[in-house]
Amino acid sequence: MNIDERDIEKGSLPVILHRFHPNSISYLSELNDYRMYAEVWSNKKSEAHAKRREIGHAGYLQTLEFGEQKQKRKSDKIRFDYFVVADSLNYKVTRDIYGELKAYIQVGGVQTNTIFNDIIKAKAGFFKTQTLRPVKDFHSEGYLPKALELDLGKLGLHQDGNSNKHCFEISTNSNAISNQYQRMLLEQILGREDILKKLQLLYKVGRKNIRCLFENPGYVAKNMGSSNAIPRLCVAWPFQETLVFDFAGTPEEYGEACLLGTLTETKEQKVKAPEPPTKDTRWLDGPQIDSYA
Repeated sequence: MNIDERDIEKGSLPVILHRFHPNSISYLSELNDYRMYAEVWSNKKSEAHAKRREIGHAGYLQTLEFGEQKQKRKSDKIRFDYFVVADSLNYKVTRDIYGELKAYIQVGGVQTNTIFNDIIKAKAGFFKTQTLRPVKDFHSEGYLPKALELDLGKLGLHQDGNSNKHCFEISTNSNAISNQYQRMLLEQILGREDILKKLQLLYKVGRKNIRCLFENPGYVAKNMGSSNAIPRLCVAWPFQETLVFDFAGTPEEYGEACLLGTLTETKEQKVKAPEPPTKDTRWLDGPQIDSYA
């Protein structure tokens, strides 16, 4: 399904999630292929009123070129925002052979997205129109994420300078990815095919780096308590010069969000969203939007 057949909503996650079919929310690799495009508006508002002919990176390059030619573009209200995707994230701990606690992260599909599932269950009696259609109705097999289990200690993480989170960052001008665990995660983000070619395409359009954020491994090891896992949201900032993928998002941190998926056919009763907390985006250093916009 291409971007023109998807719906976009922005607001409090507990409110807007119920407007979508639960299994329709896009995954990281889909979001990257769509590149959340700016194409949403260019398809409908270009002078020629022509449909985009290319989907994926080729289509993105065409739209980017169009924007550079126009210099100033009318952006819709969400074009430069962040997106919560369906990929599930759960932090867990285990003990190594020496008895030391080791933190790791599990990445999977929407079925194991604890935060999504808790929101849906909490409102199950109120939103009667939401139905659970099969995943295959919304996603091709190539976009469904593989279940990953990654040792945080092997991801080459360091303290993020502007937050309590840890991160790794790679240049998109790369001919190889030496850390196999970083590569596995990047394949989850960019798709499993032609990852180096995709990095070069990003570099070509001025996206110089990719930064991935995670919970502090020490925090995970010390704060598991009696819980089996610490769930987090997966959040993508797809329009910055440094692409940011936050694998440690919380509903409190992201008081408002954008979702990309398929809305239910029946309009649900509108609910006033709670006032979102002030966003602290100090960790988003550098230009946050396209330079030509």
